[in-house]
Amino acid sequence: MNNVRIEADNIAFSYGEPRVLRNISLSIEAGELFAVVGPSGSGKTTLLRVLAGLEQPSTGNIRINGIDVNAIPLAQRNVGMVFQNFALWPHMTVFENIAFGVSKRMPVDESIDVRVERLLAILDIAETRNVRPVHLSAGQQQRVALARALVTEPRLLLLDDPFSNLEHGLRVQMRHDLRILQRKLGITTILVTHDLEDALCIADRLAVVVHGSIRQIGNPTAIYDFPNSIEVARFVGVENFIPGTLKHIESQLIEFFSPDIGALRWPMRDRPPEGSSVLSIRPHALHICPIDSFRDGRYSWIEGGIVTSEFLGEVVRYQVAIGNTCLSVKQPHLLGSPATPTGTPVLVGFDPSRTRIFPAARDDDAASARD
Repeated sequence: MNNVRIEADNIAFSYGEPRVLRNISLSIEAGELFAVVGPSGSGKTTLLRVLAGLEQPSTGNIRINGIDVNAIPLAQRNVGMVFQNFALWPHMTVFENIAFGVSKRMPVDESIDVRVERLLAILDIAETRNVRPVHLSAGQQQRVALARALVTEPRLLLLDDPFSNLEHGLRVQMRHDLRILQRKLGITTILVTHDLEDALCIADRLAVVVHGSIRQIGNPTAIYDFPNSIEVARFVGVENFIPGTLKHIESQLIEFFSPDIGALRWPMRDRPPEGSSVLSIRPHALHICPIDSFRDGRYSWIEGGIVTSEFLGEVVRYQVAIGNTCLSVKQPHLLGSPATPTGTPVLVGFDPSRTRIFPAARDDDAASARD
């Protein structure tokens, strides 16, 4: 299979008003597994359909290895696609489902059998070759759909939320298997998913799409650790957003002030703009301890009270009230230790190095995001 590079320049798409995609530009390198993530309704699947050729962009160009493919029909683009519902033919066997796509493109001969048998072996479903889809597990159906997409030896593989119908354990196994297969074949792959964990686990890079626009592109750790906006931060799991005011103190310190939590000061890592701001911090970057505990100097400490607790297995999730602000805090569960009771006064520790500061959204920014 040939590795291909995909480029999209200023892609827009609309079924009417409002626009579904807005001026999307991106480059996907040859052999890369690139994920497109975002909340429901953000335009992820529409972008995938435009890249596949199932939809024609309103404006903009798509290039494969530098060649504009806007005018090239889908059948001539040599793209393999796996749909969310697998879309297997119920009256055909596994072998017939896989062979169906390639038999439409080339004369039926022994080479088709060789291709199908090879993929049956690679995907470990050889024993199902004469079975119909209704008798397959969800994981086996997904492997058949993947084999059917690969049997035509496509230049590009597109996956539309392929793990969404799988239970958690099988989901983990299938994305592991997919990553190994993608590396083995070296095929350029685009994965669309609403599940951040899927993308973080297997993607080389990912794009976060919100309201039809790409808000950030980067490798998984960069996106997770350094979101560039409140919208991206919220999607990648940040739950605590505290409005306040930022100012610079002397030359090396910044101070964030909120009426509820008071003033937090820490050495300046960068130089965010002064003024109305929002401090964000992940639940597991906060620490709670009894009110009379020793206060570790690495944290900024504020008094609060436990509102609720949820035991989640590896962690206990607390809602902690500080004035009119309620923070989500995740603490590791220690063997045999009960959750801190509701109503208990506690100290909440902020690790300054794990906070992010964003400018407060202006009304016109919010309006443009909704348009």
